[in-house]
Amino acid sequence: MQRIRIAGARLWLATALLASSGAAAQEQAAPAPTETPAATIQVGGVTLTACQADFGGFCGKIDRPLDPAGALPGTVAIGFEFYPHRDAGQPAEGVILAQEGGPGYSSTGTREGYLRLFEPLRGRRDVLLVDKRGTGLSDPIQCQALQEAGEFVPAAIAACAKQLGPAAWLYGTAPAADDVAAVLDALQISKVDYYGDSYGTWFGQVFAQRHPDRLRTIVLDSAYPTLGLSSWFESEWATARDGFELVCQRSPSCRALGGRSLDRIERLAGALRAKPGKAEGPDGDGNTVGIAVDAPTLFLTMNSAGGSPTFYRDLDAAARAYLDAQDPAPLHRLMAEAASWNTPGSDPTAFSTALYVSVVCSDYPRLFKADASRAERRRQLLRATAQKQAIEPGVYAPFTIAEVDTSPHKWERRDLCLDWPAPPKGVVPTTAADPKVPFPNVPTLVLSGDIDSVTSPIEGLETARLFPDATYVQVRNLTHITAITDQAIFVPPMGADATGCVAPIVLNFVRSGGDAGDTSCTQRIRPIRTVPAFALHAADVAPATAETGNAAIDADLRLAAAAAETAGDVLARYFVNSGGSGVGLRGGTFTFEATDTGHSFTLDQLRWAEDLAVSGTIRWNQSTGDIAADLTLTGAATGTLALAWNDRDTDAVARITGTIDGRAVAAERIAP
Repeated sequence: MQRIRIAGARLWLATALLASSGAAAQEQAAPAPTETPAATIQVGGVTLTACQADFGGFCGKIDRPLDPAGALPGTVAIGFEFYPHRDAGQPAEGVILAQEGGPGYSSTGTREGYLRLFEPLRGRRDVLLVDKRGTGLSDPIQCQALQEAGEFVPAAIAACAKQLGPAAWLYGTAPAADDVAAVLDALQISKVDYYGDSYGTWFGQVFAQRHPDRLRTIVLDSAYPTLGLSSWFESEWATARDGFELVCQRSPSCRALGGRSLDRIERLAGALRAKPGKAEGPDGDGNTVGIAVDAPTLFLTMNSAGGSPTFYRDLDAAARAYLDAQDPAPLHRLMAEAASWNTPGSDPTAFSTALYVSVVCSDYPRLFKADASRAERRRQLLRATAQKQAIEPGVYAPFTIAEVDTSPHKWERRDLCLDWPAPPKGVVPTTAADPKVPFPNVPTLVLSGDIDSVTSPIEGLETARLFPDATYVQVRNLTHITAITDQAIFVPPMGADATGCVAPIVLNFVRSGGDAGDTSCTQRIRPIRTVPAFALHAADVAPATAETGNAAIDADLRLAAAAAETAGDVLARYFVNSGGSGVGLRGGTFTFEATDTGHSFTLDQLRWAEDLAVSGTIRWNQSTGDIAADLTLTGAATGTLALAWNDRDTDAVARITGTIDGRAVAAERIAP
């Protein structure tokens, strides 16, 4: 009988932390590395060479047949990194196998995140990262035109298919799962604790079916099911659309507006539909890019929210600025950020676009038969689309199916595989998992952010239902991937908005062999704080609230509030930035760099409002949530301000002190 535990708010976080300090569960261990020169170690039957010196890793490769069935000649190298447990005087208590998503990303490319996530367990546990065939260290597929196109251009897909030939069907999840099992065999590792995120959860499901005896525990973070997945991805769009309403209702500044955020966004969609246009805007790295200002691009922007809280934070206010204040800059910037956010990079080692297409076309459900001709495939796709239009025209409301299908940079294109080759003789197109094969009775933890539109909470629950012994945890207010960026209790975080909640749950689950412990903290993670309103001029910003000792006038308090919004705007760009520098909404620049506890930002004449330039520094301690800013104001007024708040507080309040035009400021306002 299937058993799914849907964890709820019952106890305190301290319970989980206490539980996680208990004795480690007994498990089958990897053989301890033998004593050899520091440059190499022997693990099982493989000699590994020192690599990734900063992390103490060792690298290796094994050769695997390109075609497991033997019909095609050739081999593919499967590269991996092994990180021995730190307590060399004791045998390992187990091995953690982590797998990255995409499909197309390399697992070794996320080594820092995985090692930091599992740092508290690494005293007695080894960590193994294997790059799936066609990615990273495992002979990454390079189809140059497709990799550099920035879009899924049919001609580039066709050229890639021609380049790969019959091998186009040999990079799916099933052979990649068998490759990983072969690595475990070579290293003589019997069982692992598996952690996968995004496509790594799909991979984990396939691995669990094909190699159930190799698993001690399974953690699937931001999961979607290998069985029953819809080609229309309805639940993902529903999560994005409804997520804007949830975010608004949970944010005091948006909730105070009254009405519905979705109504305002729908009004924006109508305006763009009636009068589409073109514009330029800065992307997350400050590059000026051209965009279509229309309904399909708005869909892209909304659908990107599951991958970055910036879109949830800004869109409602950007819509109001565009519609009511004739201020298009916030919307244009957000659309430019969405376009760049969804563009793959040019390095196939970091992300192989060809591998992505290969897996999607071999594993994912499609609306046409893979062995049909291109002309017949297109007819089948058009018939399926017409049928969906007739039965459920509002599946993507407030957008039409046609608007969604013409959205730029769309990853889940239903026509993506029209130009992919038919499968070779003897290859039967199917999903990666076998509906006739049961999933193993292995303790499984499935995590979903409740506003994740990349892999929806509904898909996460459907994934949990596939496993006989599953615990499903839905995490409030988080987007895609919940644990790998949530390491603040233990070590300085690698990146995003750490909460100190989800990582302890994962660690407790692995340490105990299947007990998630108390998960109530997942319901107390602070909401996304939305922008109250964008403003062209500082005088249009609602003033901060004066506190004891304030001598500032109303105009000063508006400037103080605008300075706070400038700081918040920079912090929001962090989630859409890949290079460490960017530009202000209306001018100026900023840079940021990692510190021992988080990140430090430097602002140079940054303009969120046209008439207020803000310079200075912001220090974000991501291990505690504390944010402190020292800012200098020029333009509409001159002055210096110090701001401080804790980013983890549900309704955080920023304290503002300093002087503006010689008048003492002592005020507060909702944190940006």
